[in-house]
Amino acid sequence: MLITLLPGLIVTVQAASIYAASDNPPIASNLPVAVIISREIKPFIEMVEGFESAIDQPVVRIFLDQNSNPFSHDPLYKDTLIDNYSFVIAVGPSALSYIVQNNNWANDKISKNSHTVDNQLLTDDVKLKSNQLSLSIARKVLYAMVLNPETIIPEGVSICGISLNLFSEDTVSKIIQIFPSVRKLGVLFDPENNSEWFKRAKNSGVFRGITTVLPLYIREQADISSLNKQDGSNVDALLFIPDKTVTSPTIISHIIKQSIAKKIPVIGYNSFFHKSGAALSFILDYRLIGEQMAQKVMAISRGDSSQEKFSHRKSCEPSTPAYHITLNRAVVELLELDFGSSLPSELRVEP
Repeated sequence: MLITLLPGLIVTVQAASIYAASDNPPIASNLPVAVIISREIKPFIEMVEGFESAIDQPVVRIFLDQNSNPFSHDPLYKDTLIDNYSFVIAVGPSALSYIVQNNNWANDKISKNSHTVDNQLLTDDVKLKSNQLSLSIARKVLYAMVLNPETIIPEGVSICGISLNLFSEDTVSKIIQIFPSVRKLGVLFDPENNSEWFKRAKNSGVFRGITTVLPLYIREQADISSLNKQDGSNVDALLFIPDKTVTSPTIISHIIKQSIAKKIPVIGYNSFFHKSGAALSFILDYRLIGEQMAQKVMAISRGDSSQEKFSHRKSCEPSTPAYHITLNRAVVELLELDFGSSLPSELRVEP
């Protein structure tokens, strides 16, 4: 069966098992790696530079114009046909959306089975083809620098990568390790963007060790005044998570100043939070994220059995992005916060 993945791209799906010889057969590395970049901005370029420095294959940078059309000045550029590359890496949400939107496998599956009378047979056949296609995509298409990738990737399709969802059970455990008195945590976000993430995080144990986790909703600047009504003053710490609505420097600075006045430490996720007075900041390391991706690509390329066995998985959990933790010494001293007896090795103390 032939399935179109990208413009002009055809993938042949054989029988029920794609990888008959091995769960993780090696992928040919004699072809360049295509990196589709959503926008030419510093974080994305730093990530790509880190990737290029750590990969032992030529890398073709492909950009998207304002109309989401790909272009590149690299002489190795050969459109976006996956057969021309060993891997295709989507950097940023627009690049991942481009890959997803230029796939028409759903329509392909339905049209090829529209003659089926038995609905159960139709469902089973679609699931089989979806699983086969998911395995094919999972091994050669990856993503990085994407917040909430599950909102872009179609259900039933398994694409692996490194998300920008920084806060996981590991990172939250480090908050408790640094500030053991934090037992009631307020989490600020726009429910339209992150309510599903928050629900999954609570159900999956991300906040294990925290007695009470309160969602504090910020839909617009006017909501700052309502934080007190949402128990925003009755927490041990305030946590900002990456949220496309809660990005205004004015909102962030104002909330941090209010919190310091109430002796409540703020935990942020980039250097702006640190400079604005956050007691603790988990700062993404974009170059190191690129190196993370290079390690992932090389492991998959050689069929490393320590990596995920894609043929046995229906989904792919995203990796946590590389980061370091910065403690604001002046704010910690001002708030008279107590430290844990053992601190994470990646913790940096700065003025």
